Amino acid sequence: MNQQTLLSGGYLADGTGSPLIRADLMIADGCIAGIGDFSQSVADVHLDCTGLVIAPGFIDIHTHSDLSRLAYPESESRVLQGITTEVIGNCGMSPAPIRGDPDDVRAIIGPIDVCTDVDMLWNSVDEYFSAVERVPAATNIAPLIGHGTLELAASSDRDSATKSDADRSTRLFAELAEAFVAGAWGLSLGLMYSPGELSQTDELVELARLVANQDALLSVHMRAYDGAGLQDAVQEVLHIAGLAGVRLQISHLRSVHDDGSALNEAIALLESSDVDVEADAYPYLAGHTTMLQLLPPELRALSNPDIAERIENTPTKVAAMFEANTGFAPTAVTVAKAPKTPAAIGKTLAELVEASAHKSWGSLAVALLAENKLNVDVIVVGTRPEDALRVLRHPLVSVASDGIALNLAHDTNLPHPRSIGTFPRAIDELSRSGMGIPAIVHKMTAKPAARIGLTDRGVLALGAFADVTVFDAATVADRATYSNPLAVPSGIHHVFVNGVQVVADGMHTNKLPGRLLRRRTG
Repeated sequence: MNQQTLLSGGYLADGTGSPLIRADLMIADGCIAGIGDFSQSVADVHLDCTGLVIAPGFIDIHTHSDLSRLAYPESESRVLQGITTEVIGNCGMSPAPIRGDPDDVRAIIGPIDVCTDVDMLWNSVDEYFSAVERVPAATNIAPLIGHGTLELAASSDRDSATKSDADRSTRLFAELAEAFVAGAWGLSLGLMYSPGELSQTDELVELARLVANQDALLSVHMRAYDGAGLQDAVQEVLHIAGLAGVRLQISHLRSVHDDGSALNEAIALLESSDVDVEADAYPYLAGHTTMLQLLPPELRALSNPDIAERIENTPTKVAAMFEANTGFAPTAVTVAKAPKTPAAIGKTLAELVEASAHKSWGSLAVALLAENKLNVDVIVVGTRPEDALRVLRHPLVSVASDGIALNLAHDTNLPHPRSIGTFPRAIDELSRSGMGIPAIVHKMTAKPAARIGLTDRGVLALGAFADVTVFDAATVADRATYSNPLAVPSGIHHVFVNGVQVVADGMHTNKLPGRLLRRRTG
């Protein structure tokens, strides 16, 4: 007989948004076996949760743990903040399929490739999924497939010189269909990243139709998030989704360089649209991305070899393009990853240029890219606090981290604090803004579960998988900072994944019960 675990005396937030209730929760055989009064029952393990909130495990619908989960299967940055299921493959980036040189794939998934010692020894999507399944880990994984990686695979035909664009398109659709057979939950687009930035609308609509035919999710990193481009970017993705009839998820909805008016227009578009659209957001004012994103669209849309050639041949011109395009002050941009120049990590461009012989921060940025073969990540502050909170509170928005699975000892790059602090920070900020715990928990559990299509997680219900997070609503808080980005949050007491306790009294138990969740149809 499997072990029974009783969580007693807590306040149950079942994930649906219903009011809190005082009840006990019984876990057995990896599932929720009972909800009610078990004061007279005897269990193998009894945890007193008096005064604590018992909630479904948090579901992070936007993550980039595709490779880091293999390097850090304990996923401390995930479970220590209450996350039990991660959706990977976002922003058009996934580590499969590989139909040519793995280094070519690594070149287009640079922002998620923070553990370069992970060997990518697979070709197909199914082989990648199987590789993940062979590594025991702490969290569940629900994978999307990245359009950018599919594009690279479709263009990697050994006879590509003799192949037409029609052949490439045929291969692209075949790769997506194969990913769905393997168990992918949807397709992600990265319209601000190469090669997705150059995609034709007609082809994106046809791909979205294939996603719709699978009743799967289309997740989109939009073409722009700044005040000047946000409205057009929202209209573009609504247009694509509307023509295809697909379920649309807008990734990390935010606005930068905006007085609030562009965000108002974007939200109005979402609220008035006939498209089945929702979004996700994180409670931080800074994003984390590749430095190439600071370049103007006409340059960043080029292939990495072409960008490298421009930097080598016309560095002064590229430096000027940096400074003219970004709109960010050099004090707002912090280097997060630079493998060949580790001394730059953690410093702003303003600090670096002051200590260098460069006459401008644009010149320094070009030099960093050249030295690191374009593999430079940055943390960029650009969102107003009131705008970040407004998005997070909106009923169409789920909480998501845009973070990655890391262990506390990770030091390869400077991660964004969202990787470990998003959900505690969101609980804290939303609570202080007046939102009740049931509504907050809904944004982190049943809402993203329904969006991705998970029917047996995200709620506390009899027979559901026992993914459970127990937290103290009075003390839960993010303690990570941009200079100390892996500080463990407070207030997360216990976490269960598939009925197994992975966090006990705020400490990792070293248990690895997580699963790769393959979507099954038919």
